[in-house]
Amino acid sequence: MSTLNDYTQEQVEKLMAAPMLVSMYVMGSSLSGPIGLVKEMMAGVETAIEAGKTAAPNSLFNELWSEENLKLQQEKMQQETKESTEGAQNMDEAKAKMLDDIKNAVGIVSAKGSPEEIAAYKKLMTDVAQNVANAAKEGGLFGIGGEVVNNAERNALNDIQSAVA
Repeated sequence: MSTLNDYTQEQVEKLMAAPMLVSMYVMGSSLSGPIGLVKEMMAGVETAIEAGKTAAPNSLFNELWSEENLKLQQEKMQQETKESTEGAQNMDEAKAKMLDDIKNAVGIVSAKGSPEEIAAYKKLMTDVAQNVANAAKEGGLFGIGGEVVNNAERNALNDIQSAVA
């Protein structure tokens, strides 16, 4: 089992940014209204925090997603997510860059983590994607009608699943 100390600061930033990138990827596939966007972003953050709370004490995920570490890394996570899409000319290009960064984060855990940690990190990415997709309805008017998960989000879920496989 690895701990936070087994990773460089740069790697920690990439590991912490990946769930946010997953959230952005799913959100970017089918834009919700302002309230839906907030619900979707919060779903991604809450999923990561919950993974930390349910992880074994002093484990990588417990340390990575602890309230203390989230506060410490907040600005760096925001910078990392911003850098992921910097220079993209359109949404497709931005999404391709996000997928690359998500794959790289999985690669970091794959290089240093135990098989259980690798599986847990991959599951975290797919859980974040699923929870973001389910957080708000797409389409409709003022929350009436619409779909919880539309075709664009289903495609995004498949993309994330493939990226972490």
